[in-house]
Amino acid sequence: MKRKWKRLALTEVSPSGWLKEQMKMQMDGLTGCLYEKWDSVGAYSGWLGGTGESWERGPYYLDGLLPLSYYLKDGKRWEICRKFLDWTLKSQDKEGNFGPERTKQDYWSRFIMLKVMLQYYEITGDEVIVGFIENYLKYLGRAIESRPLTGWAQARAGEALYVIKWLYERSPAGWMMDLQREIRRQAIDWSSLFADFPYPRPTAHYYNWDYLSRFQNGEVMQLMQYHQTHVVNVSMGLKYAAMEYFFDGNEGKKEQGIEALGTLEKYHGVACGAINGDEHLSGGSPTQGAELCGVAEQMFSLEAMLEVFGEPGIADRLERVAFNAYPAAISEDYMSHQYLQQANQILVSRAKRNWFNNGDDSNLFGLEPNFGCCTANMHQGWPKLVQHLWFWEGTYLVSAIPAPNRLHTTAGGKRIAIDVETDYPFGDIVTYLVREAETNVSLKIRIPGWCQKPELLAEGAQVRREGKDFWIAKHLGPGSRITVRYPMDVRFSKWYHGSVAVERGSLVYALKMEENWKKERECCGIADYSVSSTKPWNYALNLQDIPKTEIREKVQNPFSHETPPSQIRIKAKRVKEWEMVCNSAGPVPDSPVSSAEKEERIMLIPYGATALRISQFPHY
Repeated sequence: MKRKWKRLALTEVSPSGWLKEQMKMQMDGLTGCLYEKWDSVGAYSGWLGGTGESWERGPYYLDGLLPLSYYLKDGKRWEICRKFLDWTLKSQDKEGNFGPERTKQDYWSRFIMLKVMLQYYEITGDEVIVGFIENYLKYLGRAIESRPLTGWAQARAGEALYVIKWLYERSPAGWMMDLQREIRRQAIDWSSLFADFPYPRPTAHYYNWDYLSRFQNGEVMQLMQYHQTHVVNVSMGLKYAAMEYFFDGNEGKKEQGIEALGTLEKYHGVACGAINGDEHLSGGSPTQGAELCGVAEQMFSLEAMLEVFGEPGIADRLERVAFNAYPAAISEDYMSHQYLQQANQILVSRAKRNWFNNGDDSNLFGLEPNFGCCTANMHQGWPKLVQHLWFWEGTYLVSAIPAPNRLHTTAGGKRIAIDVETDYPFGDIVTYLVREAETNVSLKIRIPGWCQKPELLAEGAQVRREGKDFWIAKHLGPGSRITVRYPMDVRFSKWYHGSVAVERGSLVYALKMEENWKKERECCGIADYSVSSTKPWNYALNLQDIPKTEIREKVQNPFSHETPPSQIRIKAKRVKEWEMVCNSAGPVPDSPVSSAEKEERIMLIPYGATALRISQFPHY
């Protein structure tokens, strides 16, 4: 067993500030109403013994709703979760298998439910749940000898390894090591695949979907490497090397895992941190789609990698995707979402686009555009982030992501409570206030990789810098206060075909466009929307201009389009030759561009506050 950091239990960290407010909005939105509004996770669910959907949607939904209900102390939704989980616990048979009879032979949906169950245990401490998990894993070990992993389970076996890791940390046993080895023998070897990456181009370069769509689903799976290019599988596969490293301690796996992040960004990444895939890897063009399921699962993979590898650069990547790509795909009121977002998105509509194999409604905001997996799976984003704000490294508490929260843990039976007071990543000040400490507290505070000149003020503590990545604070006691400042200078980053993005801190900024939302249809009181604009979007940036940043002191919703927490004004010119192509912004012109248009100042706001946007620009 090898890992750098150790995640705290779910109950030891709770959200505060803007993060808690986002989670309240989430519960007031789709997350809180799906049980009543959406049959897939409603009272007829197969995961309640009903005749409804019996595969992945119920477990997906609970993977977010359960921790969210706990964090918000929402008794009504907690009881909904308990209905599902208590039914599931009672469904386990003598062999150890569980769940709806119609999908009893499916492994993949059970992997998700095991992830829900381990959270249920961390909240309740009920040892029956541990026995349930152990019984299924033992069943799995027997079953895959005659019925090996295939399809989704083979591609997403890293999720099963994550559960085995969790159980092994609590009560190690030889049979768990045997099981993880057999699972790895049968699974897609993501570590090796990323190390010698065979898909540097969009999947359309390798396969013609119009031709493949003539065949039955099973035949398509055989005719192409469907699971190796499926973007959600790829996003989940990122954690695979970390799981191998945990069990083997092979430093080569650590190297492979970290290099995989750069590989995917190089070939299929966009500025907001997402991996393009519509439904399969689709290259780095900012007009290709990035699936919300992929964004949510990429966050969880980065969180799992962060714990095992303890590399601060992984936290930088996690912040990029969590604070940009994730909120951008969900409406401000959390009542609708996109299946696919575009880094350059000038129109949200039901129309033909250059997707590999997604539907024409994929970038609508709605209940379940294109397919309902994201409707079920989007909810884990904020709750799972809360679970990975802090870690243990020996006797040090590591603050990995400085979002607002309260830590309440123990060390050697002694209570510790720390408040993290901040508007980060929207503000640059983070304060750590030790509320309670029955023993001396030592902290490691991560310094974001983008911050060139961090500043520190300390009270009642000995603080020193450790390399470029951390502050070290020792001998903290009740009342100790540490305040850090991360100056957020505006910078430019380069992306697909020389396009540039404007960044400040962890936030990517995008053109603030007029957004006209139009209701297209309504189901169960939940509407689908198109979004359009009559204003120009085809701008190139003047990189010699010094951008002007304007900050609002306090905002109710940091992802508000109308009142964002900050905005940047920069000189730009329109590029008339850059036009709409196939209902999307055309290819970004090669830079430097030439334009005879009048120079003007355009306004950029945080990417997560936009439904329409340009985030990757040409320049002159």
